[in-house]
Amino acid sequence: MNSLDDKKSSIFNFYFFVGLTLIIASIIEVLLNDFLLSRLTLPLTLMTLIYWNVATPRNVGFFWTMLSGFILDIFLGYLLGIHVVIFLLASYFSQRYFHRFRALFRLQQSLIVAIIVFIYQIYFILISNNFTSSIVFELLILTIISSLFWPIIYGVLRYLRIKLTYGQ
Repeated sequence: MNSLDDKKSSIFNFYFFVGLTLIIASIIEVLLNDFLLSRLTLPLTLMTLIYWNVATPRNVGFFWTMLSGFILDIFLGYLLGIHVVIFLLASYFSQRYFHRFRALFRLQQSLIVAIIVFIYQIYFILISNNFTSSIVFELLILTIISSLFWPIIYGVLRYLRIKLTYGQ
């Protein structure tokens, strides 16, 4: 009976940890947006969400996805629910094709994440009706930076997940 209680508390800790990483990624993304003063942001929350959906597809709840989307909508000044919609779509496709995504090399995963980030950024360019030649350059730079950040995000979150799941 004691092991069942330990399992329930470890599952609760895991859900809390997933939510905490998503909220921290959202806060860092908001702070980076304020610091860089750019029209587009480095989508750390989206990449963190992709990682958790690929690493543990059955354990990532929509509550944390929606909460991190609402945080970004509120602090970045978008219409409430815009990030939520794109995050829910990203969660669905990440969970749907997680077997294929896991089987890829990190370089291939980085290219797929770059494509997802590119679509994500175009979505926000179209919503804001802010299409200029300078934003195209910013879009390409942020897409490349995101693909370079993917192995770092993947490695850090994987290390933390293994530490949390299997202990010291």
